[in-house]
Amino acid sequence: MDSHDPAWREAERAVEQLVDPERSLFETAPELAGVHRASPLSIVSAAASGLGAIAAVVLLFIVQQFGSPNPGELTGAAAFALGLIALSIVGAVLSWRTRTWELADEGIILKTGLLTKKQLQVPYEHIHAINMSSSLAERLLGLITLDLDTGAAKQEGDNTKIAGMQAGLAHALREELFSRKAQAIGAGMPPKHEAPGRTPAPDAQALSDSRATEEPRAVYELSTRELVLAALTQARVAAQATALVILLIQGINLLHENSVIDLQDIGEQAAAWSLSAVAIGALAFAAVALVAGFVVSFAVGLVSYAGFRCTRFDDRLAIERGLLDRTSHTVALERIQYLSIRQGFIRQLLGFAEVRAYVVAGPGGDDASSTANGVALHPFINVNRVDSFLACVAPAYSGIVDATDLKRLPAAAARRQAVRTGLFTVLTWVIVGGCLALAHHFLPDTGAFAATLRPFLLVLGILCGGAMSVRLVLGGVLRYRDSRIGHTRHELVCVTGGIKRICTIAPRSHLQHASLAANPFQRRAGVATLATRTAATGDMVMRDLSRADAEELLAWLRPRCTGHM
Repeated sequence: MDSHDPAWREAERAVEQLVDPERSLFETAPELAGVHRASPLSIVSAAASGLGAIAAVVLLFIVQQFGSPNPGELTGAAAFALGLIALSIVGAVLSWRTRTWELADEGIILKTGLLTKKQLQVPYEHIHAINMSSSLAERLLGLITLDLDTGAAKQEGDNTKIAGMQAGLAHALREELFSRKAQAIGAGMPPKHEAPGRTPAPDAQALSDSRATEEPRAVYELSTRELVLAALTQARVAAQATALVILLIQGINLLHENSVIDLQDIGEQAAAWSLSAVAIGALAFAAVALVAGFVVSFAVGLVSYAGFRCTRFDDRLAIERGLLDRTSHTVALERIQYLSIRQGFIRQLLGFAEVRAYVVAGPGGDDASSTANGVALHPFINVNRVDSFLACVAPAYSGIVDATDLKRLPAAAARRQAVRTGLFTVLTWVIVGGCLALAHHFLPDTGAFAATLRPFLLVLGILCGGAMSVRLVLGGVLRYRDSRIGHTRHELVCVTGGIKRICTIAPRSHLQHASLAANPFQRRAGVATLATRTAATGDMVMRDLSRADAEELLAWLRPRCTGHM
């Protein structure tokens, strides 16, 4: 069925409404006045979160019973599982009783603590982004966790999170916080002399009323085809394959320890294989691992970006995504520090990219609600449509790349890249050889299993070393070929080539500092490394830039930044 067919789109909307309700169970019209705490349904979701631990306990018990059946252990396993549920319920009740929030004139007040009471007041004008997330259990109950991002995530931790909110109340609170943020910023600005006939700035009530009836300026969603291609082109196959192999090895070891399987017997059967058969088996194992990693990566991509929607309002962006765990980021446009246009190797070949925005944020971790690693404004877009997309969602960054005179790296950078690639390739083979030597040392000298495993590991080591060497060489060539840097009057553009190509656009007003460094080898080659930083996490670094170009860029940056050697 065509993804643009009205019936198909209506079915998608129905599923989305089912898994992402606008209101919680038993919820009436949201009321923001007074002191609030989490919904009592959060206790139910906490109990449901313990089911994963119970499943792990049951699985371990089943494996153990295969090796040495003991029905008496069933009672202990059941008691342990029930204990986990009880602990999660007790924790949820305590959290429900001790965590409250309240809207005050100057900011939102968050109170926590059972014995030691803590009170945190977050001024409205300091809220950079509002992130919302829901686990599968919370989504089924219509609950949302709301996270206020003030740029100090490391210091504040979970103190700025409001968990277990009813869906309607969470959405209403998010809109009210941004409304009060706009009022606080407007009230804090110095008075201006109005020109004759000029319309005065709206007052706080007008801002609140306009926000209540605000219509989005632009809405971007992923079609079914775009969602599938975005999941297919994720560059996480090797990582997922490695994780699966480690999990498989641990599982086999667990089964062997519990006498479910006998590795020695398997080795004796495999001892009759010829060397060519062992090599083919190693190749088949590597291929199956890569295919399994690809399938897992594809599934994770589908689940992560299902239901993606980027909505542009007057002063903010709202980005929603996720099938099982639903996340929502609401980012004030003025808090965006820089944008990056990212392309993995496959996406470079296809001509597609991901557009990501970075806001003021502390190192907030890897959870989906964190903005420390940026927010994907569009996970899969044709590079020819990036400027038109930015013109709608972030106009300040539109057309910058085409207007920039980007400078290539000098020939000396190619020589240095070739040397680095050669050294890392040699180091890769040394590491692979060391791992094979350790495996040979720790494996028993005799036995059918060891005799079969040694050539198997040798073939796998050669495959891994060869794959990493090819990646290093290809990455080195692409890094030199595609790396560029330049600036317009007000923006810095830095393109870092490689297996992953990243184009960064940063306004000069957002650059907090810059540094120029050169080691003895770089000074001899006449090149240097330029690094700049914004209030968002992460540096923008260009290595082996010619000394003349680096000095020119530093001179351009100097009105806002300081440099040193």
